[in-house]
Amino acid sequence: MIRRTILLAPCAFAACSGATLQDTEPRVHVSVSVDWEGRDLSDENLAAFADFRAAHPDIPLTQFINAAYFDKADADAAQVSARIRQALQPHDQLGLHIHPWKSLVESAGVTFRSKPTIWGVERPERKNWPDPGHDVSVEAYTVDEFQKLVAHSKAVLDANGFVLSNSFRAGAWLAGPRVLEAIRREGFVVDASATDTKWHAKIAQFALPQMIRDIWPDVTADTQPFYISTPAGDVLEIPDTGALADYVTVEQMVGHISDAVGKLGDDHLYVHIGFHQETAAKYIGRVIEALSIVKDKHADHLVFETLEQSASSL
Repeated sequence: MIRRTILLAPCAFAACSGATLQDTEPRVHVSVSVDWEGRDLSDENLAAFADFRAAHPDIPLTQFINAAYFDKADADAAQVSARIRQALQPHDQLGLHIHPWKSLVESAGVTFRSKPTIWGVERPERKNWPDPGHDVSVEAYTVDEFQKLVAHSKAVLDANGFVLSNSFRAGAWLAGPRVLEAIRREGFVVDASATDTKWHAKIAQFALPQMIRDIWPDVTADTQPFYISTPAGDVLEIPDTGALADYVTVEQMVGHISDAVGKLGDDHLYVHIGFHQETAAKYIGRVIEALSIVKDKHADHLVFETLEQSASSL
């Protein structure tokens, strides 16, 4: 499959709706996303969301939910649903996130694969995980297999009352050709997996940064939304320009957003930061602080919105 990037024109994509931004003063559009990895739902991580809401009640979150919580051997669906909803607000957007946990893969009727992993080496501390697969590349699966994972995930989340938008993020940002074709078959027309490995210095010794570069060789922290053609149709790629807070400091987040403000010209610009649910207690403070700083510095030049709102404005 050939990847093709197309320069965006206002509202040229089928997912667009409503007014364009042609007649408004250019702004930096900031999306804040959350990756729900599918590992666990601890009290401390879920409680950390309240800190974010208290500091920034005006900022919606794009919540990429993983259905794997429901497929764990000991999962109680009602309890899982209730715990996830603790962290959601009506102005948030729900998208889909997939890491190929063994429980999810097998529940979808697909044969589990244990390689390749994003580490490239064995991680002894993960060897005896009761539900492996989190660190396996999603591109390990064929288009048909990954479509089954997507369809299963949609069905599980829908059955438990979670209404998804048409946005997706791949586990570890590895949305290669197979993944993108599979999600497009299932109706996802926006992806937010493209990112710049400049943010991943803390894991430079592992395989993941090179795996990301192999899939997104031309993506930088400045890359703006673009289209990717797949055999199933076009996908609007809205890059995760600032990666996630596990890898990025407060100063780097502030610098990233401020740099975009400094580059404003005749066009609107789009930036993206975020965090993981599973490490929210440790890293959400970075996001809270960075957003407070950029609000103070650049309030007149920023728009905080969900990924879906960004897509609708393009």
